[in-house]
Amino acid sequence: MSETSAADGRRSKAALLLAGFGVAAVATFLLVLVASLRRAPGLSGLLSGVFLGLFAALLVAGVGAWMAMAIVTPKAAPPAEPANMAQIEGSLAPVLAALEATRVDMVRQIKAREVSRIPLGAGAGLLFWIFTQFGKDPSGIFDLFLFVGAGGFGGHIWASYKLGERYRRLYKERVLPQLAAQFGALSYRPAVMPDMGVLQEQYIFRDYDRVVAEDELFGTYRGLSLSIVDLRLTKEAGESRQTIFDGLLTRIDLPRPLKGTTAVVADDGWLGNFRARMGAHGRERVRIEDPRFEQVYEVYGTDQIASRALLTPAFMERFLALNSLLGFGRPLALAQDNRLLIALPRAGAGRLFEPPSYREPAANRDALSKLYHDIRTVLDAADAVIDLDQAARAVALPPRD
Repeated sequence: MSETSAADGRRSKAALLLAGFGVAAVATFLLVLVASLRRAPGLSGLLSGVFLGLFAALLVAGVGAWMAMAIVTPKAAPPAEPANMAQIEGSLAPVLAALEATRVDMVRQIKAREVSRIPLGAGAGLLFWIFTQFGKDPSGIFDLFLFVGAGGFGGHIWASYKLGERYRRLYKERVLPQLAAQFGALSYRPAVMPDMGVLQEQYIFRDYDRVVAEDELFGTYRGLSLSIVDLRLTKEAGESRQTIFDGLLTRIDLPRPLKGTTAVVADDGWLGNFRARMGAHGRERVRIEDPRFEQVYEVYGTDQIASRALLTPAFMERFLALNSLLGFGRPLALAQDNRLLIALPRAGAGRLFEPPSYREPAANRDALSKLYHDIRTVLDAADAVIDLDQAARAVALPPRD
């Protein structure tokens, strides 16, 4: 089937689905309206039925629209397998065999725990339902099934979460270093926490209260020392948490020393910029000739000459182009001594370096291909960072496929 005919088929299914949900929405409105009038005949029942019926009908229609969009939108194609997948699988065979033995034993332990913990969780849900019967608004039969089911699921989580997390970390620590080595003198480790103090002091990152740094690629890439940390910063916002930054913090050691400190931070409006200047800690505003760059960023430095030597027209052009790097948003930068740090926020959803679940075989070709693709994506970002600086670009080796 051609891509055009497949798209037409998806659109036809979506149209039928929307028509069905449209009929369901009208029926829902009428049912709610009739029920409201039977409960309270007169104007108050009519108004209540209209408002509640419209709300229920819109809810049904919204579900239908969401399902139709899911049908029309084609699923993202899985990443292409690397050409050397057979070689990768062969080199990883002993590691994957050991992981599979660990996984099988772990599944056995989880099932043994579930025998007692799922009934305990379901029993707790039942007790909670019984407790509600003594209140002013006792729960119904539907709530009984809901509480018992939720309790049983909680028992499953209780039985599996810690062991599943242990397997997840073990898989990463054994498989990812070998996959990273396919790209040169690189390895993987649980992330070494970056110096967040200097990043906050220089206004690269500002208002956050929790740091999660789980994964790191490090080593020598294209002849330069490199570290890439998968970083997530959040802040408490009422009853939820707001994501401040979710992306990659890339560090390369430049082949030339840089005098002082240069920070390229997001333009935060006149009030935010004024606040940043007031807490500048010896920094000065660096005026940039490029008006496009000035519209997006504020640059601060402790040495005007060194900052301008780094921020050449070619650097700024490539830095602005990082916005168009697939899957990433607007970058930020900090240069100190001979170290260049680039913060690249992820624009897309989904986590990097996620291993297969303990429910799946360890020797999972799709999972290995995805992890290999994740490393390639991260190194594509590293290539763009290396190409920012003329001196780094001059000495860097060509990228490896």
